[in-house]
Amino acid sequence: MENLELLDKKIAYSVKKLIAINSISYCYTELPIDQHCALFGRNNLGKTSLLNALKLHLFPEISFHDSKTKFAFKSSKGELYSGEDSYNYYFPSDSSFLILEAENIFGPFCLILFKSNSSFGYQRLALPCAYDDIREHFWNIHDTKVNNGLGSPVSDLGIPKIHALHQQYANTGAVMLKTTKEIKEKLFSHNPMQRAKGRYCLVPLKEGGMERELSAFRQLMNFTFEIAKTDTKGLTETFATIIESGKINTQDKLHQDLQTILDEYNELRQTQNKLKTIANYRDDFKQLSVLHQSRNEQQQHFSGTFQAYDNYLTKAETGLHHQVGQIEPEVNRLSAEQQRLGKTSNELQNQGSEYTGQLKMLYRDLDKLNKQRERFEKIQNDYSETTTAELRNILQAKQDGLDEKIDHLENNQKAIDALTAKVGLQSNTIEARNKKKQALEHYEKSLISRVDAHSAMVLSNLNAQFSEVMVEVDEKQTDIIEHFTRLFSIEQTGLHFLGEPFSKEPVKSPQQLQEQLQQDLEHLEGTIQKLDREILELKNISSASGEYQKQQLQEAEKARYHIKEDLIIVNAIESTQQQWQTKTNEVEEIENAQRQLDKQREETQGLLEQNRNDLATAKETLEALNKQLQEATSLSQRLKNLKPDNLIPVDVHEVNSVSASDLSELEGERAKLNMLTENVNKKLNEFVQCGHFSVPVEMAQSSYSNEQQTGILNALNNTFAELHDRQETLQSRIIEHNKMTGAKIGELTGNRSHIRAFINKVNKQFEHYNISNLKEIRVEIELDHRFEELVNELDSTNLNTTDIHDDALYQRLNQFCEDFFIGVRGNRILEMSKIIKNVKYSYKKEHQDKREEKDQSTGTNALINCTLLTILMRDLLAQESTLKLPVIFDEFTALDEYNQRTAIKAATEHGFALFCASPTQTAEVVSVVDYYITLDDFHANTIYDSSGERDVVFHHFWERLYNVTEPQAL
Repeated sequence: MENLELLDKKIAYSVKKLIAINSISYCYTELPIDQHCALFGRNNLGKTSLLNALKLHLFPEISFHDSKTKFAFKSSKGELYSGEDSYNYYFPSDSSFLILEAENIFGPFCLILFKSNSSFGYQRLALPCAYDDIREHFWNIHDTKVNNGLGSPVSDLGIPKIHALHQQYANTGAVMLKTTKEIKEKLFSHNPMQRAKGRYCLVPLKEGGMERELSAFRQLMNFTFEIAKTDTKGLTETFATIIESGKINTQDKLHQDLQTILDEYNELRQTQNKLKTIANYRDDFKQLSVLHQSRNEQQQHFSGTFQAYDNYLTKAETGLHHQVGQIEPEVNRLSAEQQRLGKTSNELQNQGSEYTGQLKMLYRDLDKLNKQRERFEKIQNDYSETTTAELRNILQAKQDGLDEKIDHLENNQKAIDALTAKVGLQSNTIEARNKKKQALEHYEKSLISRVDAHSAMVLSNLNAQFSEVMVEVDEKQTDIIEHFTRLFSIEQTGLHFLGEPFSKEPVKSPQQLQEQLQQDLEHLEGTIQKLDREILELKNISSASGEYQKQQLQEAEKARYHIKEDLIIVNAIESTQQQWQTKTNEVEEIENAQRQLDKQREETQGLLEQNRNDLATAKETLEALNKQLQEATSLSQRLKNLKPDNLIPVDVHEVNSVSASDLSELEGERAKLNMLTENVNKKLNEFVQCGHFSVPVEMAQSSYSNEQQTGILNALNNTFAELHDRQETLQSRIIEHNKMTGAKIGELTGNRSHIRAFINKVNKQFEHYNISNLKEIRVEIELDHRFEELVNELDSTNLNTTDIHDDALYQRLNQFCEDFFIGVRGNRILEMSKIIKNVKYSYKKEHQDKREEKDQSTGTNALINCTLLTILMRDLLAQESTLKLPVIFDEFTALDEYNQRTAIKAATEHGFALFCASPTQTAEVVSVVDYYITLDDFHANTIYDSSGERDVVFHHFWERLYNVTEPQAL
């Protein structure tokens, strides 16, 4: 255990020094804040702003968001700065730092503020050392060669420097404070016996930094900047906060929503009226229930009959549709089959006609071909034992002869010329005959008989005339001939010369050659005979008369015509035979096809007749079914017209038939049901339209479905069933409301009493102080007169009743709200700060009994405010602790010397360091205040800010006036 001897005396906490690096208007400034000091310098130099930076250290914040509420930084005109403007002012760069040196029972420590990565955010590093130990990391005071001996910046200033310091002092307890929770635990917890917990305690609050404590402390800190003000209205918020923070329970805080009382009253009154109105509808509901029951019974009977008829007609329609569905396809099939068979019959008829036409043409062609065949047979008979080719040559020769004869008959000169040619030809032919005859008769004298057989065959096959040559050859010539013929060889395919084919004609033997010679001789004999006849005929033509020639010409032309016809028939006989056979085959095929076609036609006609009978029967059946279906559909449509909107499901009996008379009877039942339904709907609308009942429809309707009717009736039934319980519940709520109202009103009167008790406590402590010529100084709190009047009236109100309080009470509360919260919408919250209108001082002067409230001099007022600040601060701090803080006196130079000394005295007596700021230096202030600093005198060229905006450098010294006899002068 350490420092046990301190238990018998107050434990001192103090802030000692503020340091600004590259912040506000300062390049580097150290400001002692644990002793009275005057700051001189031009306007906008940041004198007050430097002291305002103390809030950044003392308040548990980590960002400038909502800066106006958190810090209340004000301009010289009293306007609040925005969070962004304040952030950029205090932390313009990563090399901007604000450092506070403080001291507690465990020794000095430093809090370093620097920029964080979050928007408008900053962090704290707490180091367990005095600032003198770390100054070298922020400014080199030993470099006296620059900046007029004020020192110079360090080269590596930045956020990494902070992390390096954290590492350097980590083993001795350095800590990085990143959250408001960490800040509260470290800076506001009074733990003088536990070094680890109390090492960085800056403000030793009783409860360790509860939110209400911090709110009060925040107000008092703001008060330190207005310590010399004579206008005490600014203390209203401070007193309100401190009074609330002094309550034992947080829930006792005045946060009275009077509108809640009024709203609940209105709701209870409306509920009460509504329940009374609902009770008045009980008989109407009974009447509606009976009417609805009758309607349901009628609806059930109608629905059962309707559904039975509908089932029968639906079943009948379904069956008829099924039968029609079966017969209609059959009718369509038979119709289609009839069309197909008719088409097939027509096609067969057309095909038969086509066959008949084809046969007619074929019979005609065959008749013509048969005539040509008969004529050919007759010609063959005329020239028996001749081939067709021979017959063709004979006829051609006859035609040529007739052509020549006709030519001669038409031209006598041609006849004479032909006669001359024929005679010459006859002479040549006779000579050739004789030659061949001689060759046959004297064959042994021929050339081929004088050479060897090979040579004879070669010579005879080379040229047949070698067989007719009759010459004498010697041996030498024979050798030559035979030598020549040896160049030839006799093969089956003919003669080969020197091994190569020479003739493709078959080689004939000498015997064959002799036979050929004999045939040639016979042919020549025939030619000679023919020439004899032709010569005779030409002689007759050339010597005949004209009439004879004409007659001969006609006969010759006629004969030539017949010969030509016969020649055509003979020439075409092969084609004729082929055509005849082809036509005959075609006739046979067509006749067979025609017989098959006739059979198909007969079968098709039978099928067509059967189809006609079946189709007629099917159509008759379909017509009967359609008629029945039409009757059933008509009844079904008539039944559908009777269908109600709310058809309910019931047990349905079966019926065997439905007639028109049955539907007429059902229509009567429907009319009765409609009347009952209309009466029920009218009665339902009475309940829907009255607006007193919660029903499952939004508005009245001309008719309601069964579900809607049931829903409405159930809702109404539940409403009347619950009516008694709701009345009981209402009564309980009224009692609770009355209790709550009494409690709320009690809170109002209680808070007035609490305010009075708080002021009495403060004034009790003021009894120990006499300030200047004043005695019995008292703090007076002026409450809003409307609040005072309301509380006075409520004190005389009887709140002990089981029924809703009299309307006059709520009218008074509403009147107060309307008057007190003028122009305020929504919640009307009555809070402590709203009912405290003013804080002022009253006193008695020496040798006077009359109490006064007149404003005193600024110095006297500052002394009173210092005393009040001490009293209020003492309530917040731990009982065994003291806290030394600076107080700001902006208008100090405006005081006379007496009041200045009075203010200094007041601050000293209550443990405050008074700071005053002025743009100009005055002898009075210098003589009164212990120390003074003229900031305008300290500017540097070598700075952190490249723009040159922050160039003020001050540190490590100050000025003062003292007597030459004082030890400090030595």
